[in-house]
Amino acid sequence: MWPLNCAFVLLIFMICSCAAKEYRIFCQYDLGSFYYKNASQFTFMNIDERLCSYLILTTGVGVNGETGELKRKPDYLIDDDELMSTRHVLYNGKLDRIVGTIGGWGAESSEFSKLAASSTKRDRFLESVIDFIYEWGFVGVQIDWRYPTQRGGRPQDRKNFITLLKELKIRLDDYGFMLMVAVLGRTDSSTLEYYDIPNLVRHVHFVSLLFHDNREPYQSQLRYNAPLSGKHSVVESIKLWKKLGKAPGKLVMSIPLFARSYIRERRKTSVGSRSKGPGPMTPLSNKLGFMTYNEWCTQAATWTQKYDEQAKVPYAYKGDQWISYENNRSILAKIELIKSQNLGGVMPWTIDSDDFAGNCGKKHSLGRVILEAIDPKAVIVDPVTTTTPAPCPKDGLFRDPKDCQLYYGCSRGEKFEYECPFQEFFDEAKSACRPMKEVRCPSLGADWLNVRRE
Repeated sequence: MWPLNCAFVLLIFMICSCAAKEYRIFCQYDLGSFYYKNASQFTFMNIDERLCSYLILTTGVGVNGETGELKRKPDYLIDDDELMSTRHVLYNGKLDRIVGTIGGWGAESSEFSKLAASSTKRDRFLESVIDFIYEWGFVGVQIDWRYPTQRGGRPQDRKNFITLLKELKIRLDDYGFMLMVAVLGRTDSSTLEYYDIPNLVRHVHFVSLLFHDNREPYQSQLRYNAPLSGKHSVVESIKLWKKLGKAPGKLVMSIPLFARSYIRERRKTSVGSRSKGPGPMTPLSNKLGFMTYNEWCTQAATWTQKYDEQAKVPYAYKGDQWISYENNRSILAKIELIKSQNLGGVMPWTIDSDDFAGNCGKKHSLGRVILEAIDPKAVIVDPVTTTTPAPCPKDGLFRDPKDCQLYYGCSRGEKFEYECPFQEFFDEAKSACRPMKEVRCPSLGADWLNVRRE
């Protein structure tokens, strides 16, 4: 009877473990949305941290292909003081799992190409990345190279990219930091030439699969941002990366929250029809071929809206304009795929494109759909004020639990707050401020390390 009871308990444990599968929500946030106009302008104060497991911050940082060091993109207009202010608000008040992005569409592929080809430059890059993480209090980085071998890149990029990721992961693992990489998830033969999928997946913690391509509005056809089914679809991509990478838990599906706009030919409304080019700039986001969801939803009633039952995505048209976007129905279909394929999570791209102000309903309406589909038990409620314990139970010097640069002294129950100099952390063992690299900071890597042990 005893062995049978043990087997029954083990079976129950296994069932509960499967049911407890965690799907993470990596919220991509583009700091450049601060420069959108009026109702589309987004700042860190608009973030609802309850909708995110991690915040992926597009910082406007690229690479210097001549030296290997990181550099601020000159057209990004976010200065150090502004980013530092953002970091303190997010890190101390809203969300403490923040990942900084290096690269993006505005970063030149040729610069990554030159960096990846040189061992000396890669060494400088690794040191620069570690400094970058410590400086802003991130738990890791996302490398967003658009794209290896393309846009000024070279054929050797495919191999050199793997070398770069392998060396970077080794260094980040030493510090307990996370490494993500954003890739184009399309399955056409030309895109597949960009990546050595098995080795890429092996040398990172998470892979963000993007299905939108900023080059598309300038091509000759109307295209969906992220069709779930059909040729070169999300389903095809997931199956391919899962088969070749053999690590579905590392794969993260991006869901574009913005609308991609085109100029269509007269009487042509179906996907694949000839396009005359990108849609016009809108007054708020001021980008060709682009519209935030909060711009779109306020005028949706004046457009003809359709839903493609095969691709499982909506589209709409008005006059000579045609757009591809996501809605509740298409998002739910994508989350269902994430769960059926046991992926690592989802990446809303980007949360600043959502209806964050609630102009068309609830605030962050698409983000709420994602959260509720990922975790049906999740309920968004206003935070409840709780009583915190006394800050000074005993005399001594203590590090702030959320920011290693801060510490406080206690004397007879009275608290005195202090801050270490720039790029130093408080070392409790030595009761002194010391260089960041020489001090283990639990608040930077603890949550991520706990996730890795799950």
